[in-house]
Amino acid sequence: MRALVIANGEPPSTDLLRDLAAHASLVVAADGGARHALAAGIVPAAVVGDLDSVTPADRAAIPPDRFHRVHNPDTTDLHKAIEFALARGAERVDIAAAGGGRADHALANLSVLREFRGAAELHVADDRFDIRLVEGTVAIDGPPGTVISLIAIGRCEGVTTVNLRWDLANHTLDFSPYGVHNEVARQPAAISVTSGDLLLFTGRWVEPHV
Repeated sequence: MRALVIANGEPPSTDLLRDLAAHASLVVAADGGARHALAAGIVPAAVVGDLDSVTPADRAAIPPDRFHRVHNPDTTDLHKAIEFALARGAERVDIAAAGGGRADHALANLSVLREFRGAAELHVADDRFDIRLVEGTVAIDGPPGTVISLIAIGRCEGVTTVNLRWDLANHTLDFSPYGVHNEVARQPAAISVTSGDLLLFTGRWVEPHV
């Protein structure tokens, strides 16, 4: 089952949020993310967190039985919302409105990709990129020219790509700009890693070459 979690950061475009919701069987708002959902015309199936950012207008628009207050000061509202989706059988979780604003919050929100490694396929989505953690071998979607960036969180070993413009073969990547801005050359394209936490940024635009 595929779920969408809407966080309380800077929201993506209404079109992207609606498209993500249309592909989800469950839409969960992380606390104040309820406001972003409602602004896009989406009534979430659940609002999860400490609920300190929920407004009276949010409560008026969403049935009261959909609010789930979770008291745990050691986890963020986003973490709580993801756990809620996983507990209901989600095998893939798209996360929207997790970036923008403060850089520390945006980086912390990306850390959930590592926290939930192995529990489900998690994607952080914004208007420019789909971001996921590479576990084993991952197919890369998109036509030739699709922009790809690889960011290692620490040291990643055995990084191998197939059918990118600049391929890597059993490469070691550290936290550096080395893997930024590659492109899909042809399909099927893929990336694999043998150890470490490697983030794959798949762009939503194409840079064709003559």
